[in-house]
Amino acid sequence: MQAAVYARITGVDPASTGGPVRLFAEGLPAIFERLKVLERATSSVVYNLAPRCRFDPQRREREPNLRSRARGLQGHMITVPMQHLSLVAAIHPDTWVAPKVEMGGIVIDERVGLFPGPPTPDGRPTAWLCRDTDVIMAFCQLWWETQQQAVPIREVPGILPLSERQLEVAALLGRGAKDATIARRLGVSPRTVTSDVGRLLDAFGVATRWEGGLVIGRACPPALAG
Repeated sequence: MQAAVYARITGVDPASTGGPVRLFAEGLPAIFERLKVLERATSSVVYNLAPRCRFDPQRREREPNLRSRARGLQGHMITVPMQHLSLVAAIHPDTWVAPKVEMGGIVIDERVGLFPGPPTPDGRPTAWLCRDTDVIMAFCQLWWETQQQAVPIREVPGILPLSERQLEVAALLGRGAKDATIARRLGVSPRTVTSDVGRLLDAFGVATRWEGGLVIGRACPPALAG
């Protein structure tokens, strides 16, 4: 199915505004910003498959996530086991985890999909809107089949609850900041930061700050750090 969707996308002129498939946004910041619009347009249900769930240090998904939960939208994101699942659980508490996720994409209200496409010539990711009924229904079926093998993220062994401050510490740790620098930035004591870093290392299952920084680096691509 991933190949079929990709073939549909690559056959479309990016400048086209008509037809069942069209460009949604280019570049992660623009995609995040336009996702707010898509969230507001959702009335009942979201099916989200994420083979790789990224950590955004700027927390641009926070507002739409909180609004979706407050509105009681059905459905949830399904992703796979990864070292930074505790970060995912803190930011996306409704996530489920499955052994395998075959493709990435989002479908809202069983009527419109959002799928990744080929990168731009300068390497920026792209997202594409799809209103092809056959594609939408096939994706929803895939979501349901994946959900049958998934469990709520809070039931995954080793998941540790993380606070809002610890998420901020994780963002700064990923940039290589020292405890004193993090403490100054967040207005807390160095001892508090040391404790928070230890909590993060436990959550990642690693022993050193260097290893923790690697985990966050893999979770957060450069395009999300800016």
